[in-house]
Amino acid sequence: MYIRDNEGYAPKEGYFTMAEYCQVFLTSRYVRDKDDSHIPLIERGKLHRMPKEVAEEMDTVFSMAVKELEKWGDKPEDFFKKLEDGEYDPISDFIDTSEMRDALGNVIMRRVRITEGMRGNEAFDRAKQLLPEVRDELHSFIRELLLHAMGKLHKAAMQRGVPMDKISELVKPKVSAIAEDGIAFSTVFDDEAVKELLIDSKKKEERAVIYDPAWG
Repeated sequence: MYIRDNEGYAPKEGYFTMAEYCQVFLTSRYVRDKDDSHIPLIERGKLHRMPKEVAEEMDTVFSMAVKELEKWGDKPEDFFKKLEDGEYDPISDFIDTSEMRDALGNVIMRRVRITEGMRGNEAFDRAKQLLPEVRDELHSFIRELLLHAMGKLHKAAMQRGVPMDKISELVKPKVSAIAEDGIAFSTVFDDEAVKELLIDSKKKEERAVIYDPAWG
């Protein structure tokens, strides 16, 4: 297990295991940085050896959770409905970028070579055939991770009395652990900033009462 610093999210079983999901995130970073000649390989059962860049890349999912929670916090049912209907899909926007598509194809090719012994054009054609199905698996993986994170963040914010439209100013969630059977993340709130926000909010309420025309 890779531990970066616990509640977590466990993915459904599919063509990929956690090692391959981590490899996709890592590879996308190398592709984006145009440095894909020597990408570290992440092996099943050896997640503790993978580089910290994997967790840094996965942090983007939790940043997305904060953004969506801030946007839809008062009407989560609208978010879920639009997501289910495909009317609004930030996950597809995220995984259908050129670097993520290239990374996904790269990792599928590796699995094809290992599990089916294919090489060259044969491996490429097989990977191309598998791409839509595995892409949907990646979408489901990130979707469930995102929804889990939003739920946990919402609960933590409510416990602190933090309004949803201010949450991005007060919390920086990040991956804390990655294991073969799941991912855990921490919701680190800036307690001092939360305190100042609540004090300021209370002062505004008091001023509103003092100057309420109804009392005139």
